[in-house]
Amino acid sequence: MFKPTKLLKVVSVLFIITGILGMIGTVVSYIMIPKMSEIPGMDMSVIEATLTPLNLVMSVISCTCSVAAGIFGFGGRVKKGAVLCVAVYTAALFVSVAQTVMNGTFTVFVSIDFILPALYWWGLYQSEPLY
Repeated sequence: MFKPTKLLKVVSVLFIITGILGMIGTVVSYIMIPKMSEIPGMDMSVIEATLTPLNLVMSVISCTCSVAAGIFGFGGRVKKGAVLCVAVYTAALFVSVAQTVMNGTFTVFVSIDFILPALYWWGLYQSEPLY
């Protein structure tokens, strides 16, 4: 057990919210693929290249880890679980950035994605263990 800081609690709530919204967005985008092909003039090659099975798996893993890290960080019960979940989320984020670099779609704004995990790591570091 550990005592989460206010920063960790706020970031944990944001992790939960973004994880749930990410899951909803992933499900909606994969449901809408067949409907998008019916739109006249729609270039499906770009959409199909973006929504690959690897991207689906990465999205599910990162969203699940985001929600789990938020729950572990807010509750303050299992610090190892919080560290594991945020580490997997951060690794998935690095893989995502590597994919954008390989695709040639990297922009400076990708660095904004690292703000929330960095704040989570800092809040986790500042949290005091309860012995």
